[in-house]
Amino acid sequence: AFTDEIRAEAGTLQTEYTDLETRHQAAIVAEGEGETRGNGEDPDAEARERLELRTRASLTAYLRAALSGRQVDGAEAELRSAAGVGDGIPLELWDTGNGDRETRADATTGAPGTVGVNLDRIRPAVFANSIAPRLGIEMPRVPSGTYASATISTSLTAGAKAAGGAAEATAGAFTVTSATPKRISARLGIRIEDVAAVGVGNFESVLRENLSLVLSDALDTQALTGDGSAPNLTGILQRLTDPTTPTVVADFDAFLAAHAGGVDGLWAATTKDVGIVCGPATYRLSAKAFRDVGTNSGHRGDISFAEYAATHTGGWWTNKRMPAASSNVQQAILYRQGRSMRTAVCPHWNEISIDDIYSGSAQGERFFTMHVLLGDVILVQPDAYAQVAYKVA
Repeated sequence: AFTDEIRAEAGTLQTEYTDLETRHQAAIVAEGEGETRGNGEDPDAEARERLELRTRASLTAYLRAALSGRQVDGAEAELRSAAGVGDGIPLELWDTGNGDRETRADATTGAPGTVGVNLDRIRPAVFANSIAPRLGIEMPRVPSGTYASATISTSLTAGAKAAGGAAEATAGAFTVTSATPKRISARLGIRIEDVAAVGVGNFESVLRENLSLVLSDALDTQALTGDGSAPNLTGILQRLTDPTTPTVVADFDAFLAAHAGGVDGLWAATTKDVGIVCGPATYRLSAKAFRDVGTNSGHRGDISFAEYAATHTGGWWTNKRMPAASSNVQQAILYRQGRSMRTAVCPHWNEISIDDIYSGSAQGERFFTMHVLLGDVILVQPDAYAQVAYKVA
C-alpha cells in the first residue's frame, strides 16, 4: 500500500532530485556563458533571459506533463514560449551543442532509498565528444519553412581614380543555398515495472542517457559525414573537395606542412588560426612522429608533432566519428578560424516531440519517441574550410 511513510519518502526524494536537476542546468548555463565570454561575445538581454529560464526549467517536468496528458506551466511554459516551440521540448534544454565538454548522462543522481534493493545509479553509455561546434558549425533555429543562407560570391570593386574619372559600375552577386528539414529520431521503451523498481530519479537518468546522448551522437555524425542521400543530411565532408591522395606515409614535416598550407592571409594569418580534426589512426601516427635531427645521426627530436601542434597551431585533435582510413589514407577537415564570423550552419527546427503512449499499453510498456529536425550543413564561407588527407601506413 502507498502509505504516508512511503509518500513522505517519495516527496523527499523528488525534492532532492529537483534540486540536483536545477544545479545541473545551472552548471550547463554557467559553462555556456563562459564559452560565450571567451569568444568575445556578451549575451544580450534576450539571451540572458533564455539562459536564466534554462536554469529553472526541468526535463522531468516536460515528461511528467506528457505522461499525464496536460500542458506544462511555470518556467517550462516560459521557455517553450521563448523558444517558439509548440507541444515539444526546446532543443536548447538538452544542451547538445558542446564542443569541449563531454556530453554525458547526469551522474549526480544517487541511489534511491528502495526496500530490499539499494540500486546504484545507472551507468551511462559513452559517446565521443561533440566535434561540430569546434569546427564553427552553428545551429540557428528555424521557426518554420525552408532555411536559406546567402553569401556574396561577387564583390563590388573600388580603386583609385584620376581627377574627374568616373567609377565603373560593377554588379555584385550572391549565392543562395537552402536546406529542408530531415528527421533524426531515437526511441526508448520501458516497462512500468522497471520504472517502479528503478525510481523516478533513475528513470530520468535513463532518459538523458539513452535519448539525449544518442540524438547528440547521431546529429554530430550526420553533420560530419552525412552523404546527402535520403534520409541522410549533407555533412561537411560532402561539401568539401577531395584532396590529392598522398603516396608517402606522413611524417613530422608532412603534418606541419598541412597546417602551414592552411595559412591564406585572409581566414588564417598564422598557424595559430589553423585547426585540423583528423581520424584516430592519423592522430596516433602524429603522436609517434618526431623530426629527424642531423644527417645520418639517427638522433630524433624531443617532441612529437602531436605535442608540437598543441602549442603552435590552432588545434590538432581527433574524433571517433571521422571516417576510417580507406586504402591506408584517412581524411581530415582543416578549419581556418581566424575570423569572428559565421562560417557554417546546420539549421534546426528547435523541437523534440514526445508521442506514442499507447502502443505498448496492453503489456504495461511506455514508449518515448523523440525527433529532432535538422537541415543539411551549409558552408556560408567555404574558403574557411578545406579537406586534407594523410597516408597512415
